[in-house]
Amino acid sequence: MMRDARNLYMTDSATDVTGQITSSESEAFANILQWSEGQPSWQRDALRRLYNKDTLDATDLDELTELCQNPDKEGIPLSSEHVPHFNLDLKTVQLKAICNVENVNALKSGECLSFCKKGLTVIYGQNGSGKSGYARILKKVCRARTPESEKEILPNIYKQSSEPSRATIDFVADKQHKSINWNAQNKQSSNPLLLSISIFDSGTANVHVGKANNIAYTPFPMRILEQLADTCQRIQKLIEQKISNLDQQTPEIIKNPNCNIQTKVGKLIAKLNDDIVDKTDVCNLAKLDIMEKAKLEKLKRDLATNHRKSAIQLKAQKQRFDDATRRLRALHKAVTEEQVSHLTELHQNYKIARDAATAAAKTIFNNDLLPNIGSEVWRSLWEAARDYSEKHAYPGKVFPFTGDSARCVLCQQELDTESANRLNRFENFIKDTTKRKEKEAETAYINAQNILRNVNVSIQDLQRIISLIHDELNDENLAQLVRRSAVTAKWRLRAIRRLCMCDNDIILPVADNWPEELVTNQSSSLSQRVDALQIEEHSEQRQQMHTELGELKDREWLASVQDDVIAEIDRKKKRAALKTMLNDTQTRSITLKSSNIAERLVTKALCTQFSEEIEKLSATQLKIGIQKKNSHRGVPMFQVTLSHKHKKATTDKILSEGEYRCAALAAFLAEIATTKNQSAIVFDDPVSSLDQINLETVATRLAEEAQHRQVIVFTHDIAFLFLLDQACRDKKTHIGFRSVARNHDYAGLIQQDLPVRAQPIEKILDSMQNQLNNEKRSYENGQYDKWEITVDAIQKRLRSTWERAVEEVIGPVLKRLSSKVETQGLIKLTILDRKDCEQMRKAYGRCSEGLHTTALTLNPLPPKPEDIQKEITELRNWISNIQKRQREIR
Repeated sequence: MMRDARNLYMTDSATDVTGQITSSESEAFANILQWSEGQPSWQRDALRRLYNKDTLDATDLDELTELCQNPDKEGIPLSSEHVPHFNLDLKTVQLKAICNVENVNALKSGECLSFCKKGLTVIYGQNGSGKSGYARILKKVCRARTPESEKEILPNIYKQSSEPSRATIDFVADKQHKSINWNAQNKQSSNPLLLSISIFDSGTANVHVGKANNIAYTPFPMRILEQLADTCQRIQKLIEQKISNLDQQTPEIIKNPNCNIQTKVGKLIAKLNDDIVDKTDVCNLAKLDIMEKAKLEKLKRDLATNHRKSAIQLKAQKQRFDDATRRLRALHKAVTEEQVSHLTELHQNYKIARDAATAAAKTIFNNDLLPNIGSEVWRSLWEAARDYSEKHAYPGKVFPFTGDSARCVLCQQELDTESANRLNRFENFIKDTTKRKEKEAETAYINAQNILRNVNVSIQDLQRIISLIHDELNDENLAQLVRRSAVTAKWRLRAIRRLCMCDNDIILPVADNWPEELVTNQSSSLSQRVDALQIEEHSEQRQQMHTELGELKDREWLASVQDDVIAEIDRKKKRAALKTMLNDTQTRSITLKSSNIAERLVTKALCTQFSEEIEKLSATQLKIGIQKKNSHRGVPMFQVTLSHKHKKATTDKILSEGEYRCAALAAFLAEIATTKNQSAIVFDDPVSSLDQINLETVATRLAEEAQHRQVIVFTHDIAFLFLLDQACRDKKTHIGFRSVARNHDYAGLIQQDLPVRAQPIEKILDSMQNQLNNEKRSYENGQYDKWEITVDAIQKRLRSTWERAVEEVIGPVLKRLSSKVETQGLIKLTILDRKDCEQMRKAYGRCSEGLHTTALTLNPLPPKPEDIQKEITELRNWISNIQKRQREIR
C-alpha cells in the first residue's frame, strides 16, 4: 500500500531560517503567519485573500495595487483569527458524466458518457471511434500537462458550423453535485475544482520524463506562498505598465523642449528630468504681463537673425502690404454711395439717349422695311458698307455714292431714285444728333462698368492679402477687419453691377468700413522697424537685447506648454511613488520561505514515492530516480534521471519506449501519491509500447489505485481491457465498462457496456437470455423465417461462449492473452472430471451441428424456444458448478 502523503508530512521535520521547526502543514503555516509580520501591508492582505480563495481576480489585484500605492491605507492582514482551525483536507472531486457535447470532432450530439462513482471505469473504443474526443474535453477542463497545441479541439470538419465546442461536465466535489457548461471560447467556463483531477497521456509522458516540471500539488502553505509570489509578479507587471503608460504620456515637446538650456526656463525643464519641480516656479515663469508682452514683440521685430536681410524682407513686405491695401481702398471707393449714384446716373442717361434714337429711327424709316433697322447689328453692317465704298468701290466719293451708274455696294444692283433716297436717309440717321448722343452715353456707361470690373479683387488675391497680414505681419485683428470689409465690399459690388443690368430695384448690402487708421498705423510701424534694423549686429546693446529676447521667448513658450509641464510634474511624482512600490513586489524573501518548506514537505516524499512506484511497475533494470532542479519562485522542479550515466546521455535516449512509458507512469503516480488529495485520475491510452508483462503490472497498479479513488481509463487495447478486468477481480476493486463506437456519419456513440467479444461471460449469457425472451414470440406466432435468424445468432454465440467457458476454467493456470503460466493454480484444474468434459463436448457439438447447412429438401423444423433455453441453462450451470468447485480448493 502506498504511503499516505499526510504521514510523510507529519514525520518529516525541518528547521527554517527563523530557527523554528516545521514538521507539518499547520506548523508551516503558523510560521508563515509570523514571517508575514515583516512583509509589506499589502502582501499580508494578499495572504488573507489567498487563504480564502484559490486565485485572485481582477478586483483583488486592483485593490491590492491600490494598497501597494498607498502604504498609509490600511488593509486587512492575515492573522490567526482568520484561520482558527487549519484544515488539512482538500476537496475530493469525482467525475459523473460528459453530456450535451456539441461541435467536438465528429462526436454525435446528445450522447452522454457516464463514469462509475467509485473504482475503475474503462472506456473502450477502437481507433477512430471517438473516445479521444471525450478525452480532449477532459484535458481542457482538468489538469493535464499536455502541450496546448495537442489540446486543441476541432469541430466536425464535415459539418459547417461557426458555433464553439461545448459540453456539460457533471461532477461531485465533497459529495456536492455540481455541473459546468464548458465552452471552448470562454476560458471562464471551467471550474477550478476540476483542476484537482489529473490526466495522464502520451503528451504527459514526454513532459514527466523528458523535461523538468513542478509537482502536481504543493502543500497549502507552500501553495499560498507560490500564489503570493505570483501575485507580486502580476502587481509588478501592473506597476511597470503604469510606469510605462506614464512615460508614454510625456509629450514630445517636453522630451525635446524648444527652449535654450541657459535661460531660466531651460534650467527648469532640465531639472524636471531629474527631480520634481515646484509648480509655483512654473506658473511664475510662464506669466507675462502686458509690458513684457509688448517688449517681447518689439524685440522679435527688431532682432532678426540677419538684420540687413531682414530689412530687405521687411521692405518687401511693406511694399506688398501697401500695394494690397491700395487695391482694397480702390474697391471700397468704388462701392461708395457717390459712385453708386454716378453709375446710376450714367445708366439713366444711356437709356434716355437710346430711347431718343429709337424714336428718331421710327420717323425716318418706313414701316415696310425689314425689322430692327437701326439696331446695333444693322449699324455694323452699314459701317462695313461705308468702309468698302470709300476704300474700294468709289474711292474719293462721299458715301453713299448715288451718282450716274452708281450701284449698291451690298447688292451690286444699279440704284434707282427710290433706292438712292433710302440710302441717303440711312446715312442721315447715322449722322443724326440723337444717335450720336446714344453712342456717347453708352460709351460713358460701359467705361464706368469696366472701372467696377477692374477694381474687384479675386478670392485668391484676397486670401493672399489676408495671409500676408495674419501670418507674416502677425496682426490677427487687422487681418480679420480687412477680410470682413473686403468681403462685404465684394458683395456690394456684385449687387451694384446687377442693379445696372435690370430695371428692377435691388436692395444693396452695406459694406463694412475700411480700417484706414489701422492700415496706416501698420504701414508706419513697418517703416519704423526697417529703420530699427540699421543698428550694428555685434554691439553690446544688441547682445543684451538678444539675451532679453531669449528669456522672454522661452517664458512665452513655457506659457504655451504650462499645462503639459504641470502634468509632467504630477507624472513624475506618480512615477517616483510607483518605483518605490516596485521594491515591495520583490519575491526573494517569499522564494526563500517557499524553498525551505518545499525541502521537507515535498522533496523527500516525492523521491521516496517514485522509487516505490518504479518497483511496483517493475519498469526497468536501470537505476533511475528523481532529481531536484532549480526552483521557480520557490516551487521545486523535478526530472527523472539515471543514477549512473554519461554526462551527455539523457533519459529519453537511454530508456526503451516501454521503460520510458513506465517511468513516466511512475513519476505521474508518485506525484499523485505524495498528495493527500483523493480526486479522480484519468489515463488516456496509458500502455502504448508496453509488452505483456508491463501490461499486467500496470493493470494491477491501476486496480490497486482504484481501491481508494475514482480511476478512469480510455483504451483501444482489448488485451489491456481483459487484464484490467482480471486485476480488479483479484483486488476486489469495482470496475465498470463503457464502449464508444461510430457509424457512417458520427463517432462517440456511447454504449453502457462493452462489445460482446470483450464482455465477461456472465454478461454474454444474460444477453443471450434477453434475446431469447424478446424474440421467442416469433416462433409462437409462426414466423419461422424470422425465428430461424434468431436461432442461428444464438447458436453462434453459444458456440463461442462455450469456448470462452473453457478459457475461464483453465484461467487459474493460463489466463487469456497472458504470457505466463500460473503454476500455483494448477490444482484448481483437478476438479475437472470426465463428465465435465463430455458434457461440454456434447453441448458444443449440438451448437456446431445446428450451424451446419442442411439440405433444403429436408426442410427441418427449427428448434423450439424451450430447446434453446435448455442449452443456455446448461452452459450457465456448467460454468457455475465448476467455478464453485474451484473456489473451494485452496
